[in-house]
Amino acid sequence: MTLPAVDHIGILVLDLEEAVERHRRVLGLEFSVAGRYRTDRYVDESDACPHRHDARFVVSRGATPRIELLEATGDGTHAPRHAGVHHLAFTGIADLDAEYDRVTAAGVRVEAQNTDDDGRRLLFFAAAEPWSGTRLELVSALPGPIVLDDGTPAPRDPRTGRPSVLMAEGESR
Repeated sequence: MTLPAVDHIGILVLDLEEAVERHRRVLGLEFSVAGRYRTDRYVDESDACPHRHDARFVVSRGATPRIELLEATGDGTHAPRHAGVHHLAFTGIADLDAEYDRVTAAGVRVEAQNTDDDGRRLLFFAAAEPWSGTRLELVSALPGPIVLDDGTPAPRDPRTGRPSVLMAEGESR
């Protein structure tokens, strides 16, 4: 399978508001409202059993690939020790299980993943080591557990059917 184009570059930061302000001031970027990838079924190096994961993030507006700023949290894949360029994300993958099988058969270690209530894989992170310290995030075309920062459901993008923080202020992807 050929992956889609890079959707976004994830940068893990220690202070989300400070990072947004710096990216605005220095690079002239504008960002979405804050959202959260909130789930109780995340598995990573901090706990091999499904557990709570609540990653706070914003996404740059404009052309792709976008910049996603994520606030460091927890002890696993999003821990403060991983601050910096965190991942390249490929989104909208129709058969993520097949892609998972292909990637792991090629010898890549999966560092984290999340499933929905029905056990369908929503995303996974390929470990950073073979990629010079940057993870690959592969994301299903299925809707993910995205909420706005206040916990309300994120609006859905009419093109993809997936929740989007960019849609909270009327921008389409």
